[in-house]
Amino acid sequence: MEVSLLCPIVFAGFAPHPPLLIEGVGNEGKTEVAQTDRAYRQLAARLAETNPETVLVVTPHGPVFSDAYTIAGWDTLKGDFTPFGSPVSMIWEADTEYSRRAEELAAARGLPLLAINSRQLASHRYSTGLDHGTMVPLWYLREAGWQGKVVCIRIGGLPPRQCYEIGKVLRDAAEGNVAVIASGDLSHCLSEDGPSPYNPAGAEFDHTIAAALGKSDYQAVLSIPPEFRQRAAECGWRPLVTLLGALDGLVSQSEVLSYQGPFGVGYLVAAFTLAAGVKPGFTFPRAQPADASAHVQLAREAIRRYLLRGQAMDLPNPPPPLDVPAAAFVSLKLDDQLRGCIGTIEPEHENLGKEIIANAIAAATGDPRFEPVTAEELEQLSISVDVLSEPVPADYSQLNPAKLGLVAQWKGRRGLLLPDLPGVDTPEEQLQIVCSKAGIPLDKAGEAKLFTFSVKRFF
Repeated sequence: MEVSLLCPIVFAGFAPHPPLLIEGVGNEGKTEVAQTDRAYRQLAARLAETNPETVLVVTPHGPVFSDAYTIAGWDTLKGDFTPFGSPVSMIWEADTEYSRRAEELAAARGLPLLAINSRQLASHRYSTGLDHGTMVPLWYLREAGWQGKVVCIRIGGLPPRQCYEIGKVLRDAAEGNVAVIASGDLSHCLSEDGPSPYNPAGAEFDHTIAAALGKSDYQAVLSIPPEFRQRAAECGWRPLVTLLGALDGLVSQSEVLSYQGPFGVGYLVAAFTLAAGVKPGFTFPRAQPADASAHVQLAREAIRRYLLRGQAMDLPNPPPPLDVPAAAFVSLKLDDQLRGCIGTIEPEHENLGKEIIANAIAAATGDPRFEPVTAEELEQLSISVDVLSEPVPADYSQLNPAKLGLVAQWKGRRGLLLPDLPGVDTPEEQLQIVCSKAGIPLDKAGEAKLFTFSVKRFF
């Protein structure tokens, strides 16, 4: 879409949210974040100079839901830093008219952005106070002398494309001048003493973001793969993507004001300067490369044809290695989050090709844990196909969750768990999960018959 030259966004920024920056919080560590503090004050001063009527703060903290973005939909927004040992508190007037427009526009575009009131939050046992991801940037704005209305937007665990589209809604819902602040820290695993276990991917991720924003290469930010972000243990990518969505089609230039990585966490401050004019928007890369395996190509095509025609595709003469019977699981993920997984322990069709077709359709449309996959989602799905060997009897000493899947049977109940799954690191964990899936009481796990199998995983 074309964006008006009079776009209401007058300023945008990306900033971290360590409470240590606030007066009265951990004074002994302030020298470690002095550079971040100076850059934050510069960012806040530049925002205040543009005199926006409303500031939108996109935060990854507070009450966060997996399936929707939410707006704090009450008149007065309050928060304090007493959990961090500081008496600093704040009260801001919410721009409820903006929130109403944004919610209505999102609904018209089929996007999950909901204004949630304080009673609804209380019913979920959530606090109505502002989270530190919102309060840290607002504290700096108050220090810079800005006074105006605030909208607090909390991200959801949505696919990246939806995060980006919601950013466009935030832009298009504005009627007066607004500024957008994406609040987020980068990697939390930069050192051994960080909040997350050390991972060298953390420093690489932070460098990637800093380099991209240093040269206004927004496409590089959008192209960061989910497994990379997961290893980096970050909390700022989705807020940043939402901000970039708000800038879609606009002429803007980003500038990195500072970057530090104390305490094992990456803190980056960046300002976005807007200019008159329009330019093409950005695109997300396809989830799967063109050279995906024949197994995954077949699974994706089976889902595509079923969504288009409502019928399973025919495969009368599958080529090797799809021409022999085999059990298989088809797993679907969106942004590294499971979206569907269905499979068979023994082959139920005359060949592997038909097994994959049936299980791909079932994973996309029949997994009871999820809503059916849409045609739009298919383009962003990561698909893997696990081809199973025949299960063989085993005992507990032979379990190896990194290499072997597990089947447990007890009194007509049966459960299965694939190998090499995140968070399943020990035989004990593997057996507990399998028993839970099968409905086998944990105190009866020792009576269950165990079978192990290997898989060939195709991407």
